[in-house]
Amino acid sequence: MPRPALRSRRLRRTQARTPGGKHVVHYEKRLASKPRCAICGKPLQGIDEARVKTRHVSGLMVSRPYGGYICHRCLALALRMAVRLSST
Repeated sequence: MPRPALRSRRLRRTQARTPGGKHVVHYEKRLASKPRCAICGKPLQGIDEARVKTRHVSGLMVSRPYGGYICHRCLALALRMAVRLSST
């Protein structure tokens, strides 16, 4: 039985074969998924996937309003709606 820290589903379980020919279970970190738009759910572009795994903040942002949170299409649509609502 694995030790208590490894009994949760926090870690991914993989089968590995040792040089002696035995099959053992290795526990590894789960990979983070690509960040998605908060409105439409599409994967965000311009964000480095390698940075997502290490959680560096500088790699998770794009230099525009709401960059790294919503995609460019949803941002353009929201800006258009804001201009239309403010002009009336």
